[in-house]
Amino acid sequence: MANHDESKGANDASNKAYAEELGYRFEELMRWAIESWPDKRNPVSRSDFQDAFKAITRIRARLEPIAQNAPEPSEGGEQYVNVNPAPWP
Repeated sequence: MANHDESKGANDASNKAYAEELGYRFEELMRWAIESWPDKRNPVSRSDFQDAFKAITRIRARLEPIAQNAPEPSEGGEQYVNVNPAPWP
């Protein structure tokens, strides 16, 4: 059982690293697209990427480990865990 727990931990770390890299690359792509936009009279902004940001956020959320051993509310655990992504800045 220890090997399963070790591989799960490694997999969680790998998933976290992938999710972070995905977010970083999306931010970089968005920054590049805004800076390089050829039609300066009709510029794009971060808000133009809102739907893509939501999609990336959903994909990243699928890779986050779910707390399996979290205590129940009666044991002092949280009564509500917010699983919604943060709002667009």
